[in-house]
Amino acid sequence: MVHVVTKGAKVAEGKQRAGDSQSISRAIAVLRAVADRPGASLGEIAKDTGLARSTVQRLVGSLTSEGLLTKTFGQQGVHLGMELARLGAKVNLNARSLLMPLMEELHREIGDNIDLTVLDHGEVLVIEQIASNEDIRVISFVGRRHPIYCTANGKAHLGQIPRNEALALLGDSLERMTPNTLTDPKAVMAQVDAFREVGLYIDREEFGIDACAVATTLPEIGGQKLAISIAMPAARFKRREEDAKAALLAFRRKMQATFGKSI
Repeated sequence: MVHVVTKGAKVAEGKQRAGDSQSISRAIAVLRAVADRPGASLGEIAKDTGLARSTVQRLVGSLTSEGLLTKTFGQQGVHLGMELARLGAKVNLNARSLLMPLMEELHREIGDNIDLTVLDHGEVLVIEQIASNEDIRVISFVGRRHPIYCTANGKAHLGQIPRNEALALLGDSLERMTPNTLTDPKAVMAQVDAFREVGLYIDREEFGIDACAVATTLPEIGGQKLAISIAMPAARFKRREEDAKAALLAFRRKMQATFGKSI
């Protein structure tokens, strides 16, 4: 049997889908507003979301009936519901397993060394790594620790924390690893501040001779501050720097599109 769908029916279906998507987006906006302001009134939620108060009242009613929001007896305003906690407890946020497919895709495009790192006790810790395909390469491995002040990932992690905390981590004196290493903590932070504007952090032979890298920060996963980098010998980096930068920014956008901006 052949089902014939008229043009009018297709238009109506399209409008319904658009309406459903809009309702979901508005419901998520309400949930985020309540998360940021527990006990908010309907008027406060409307102000924070830019939605009409009547729309907020309808959405709060629907979300409350599903247990996602609650109006607790004896407390004013709206609070997050226990159903959110139940659902959240079932989410296994493992950065390595979540990001490996995207890292493999990035590696197929670039071919050079890729490090996924976290900030751990003032150092850069490699938690996942894909080695370069090239004969001449920058070597890294899972579990390796790097200085925070002279590596691309380290600068990215410095850009993720408040300036006073970053300066405290750097201390008063920094070891010169190569002739290019910045040893003045204030100079390092000035560079970090400049890099933060574009979202890319660069090491030009500051940690090791003939080794360069570019990194970017990623949304937190499971409370971990993450950064990812591409490292390669200086001559190749000079040729492929713009490719590496574009690939990392695309990786971050893809991660956000896949998992959301706040994981």
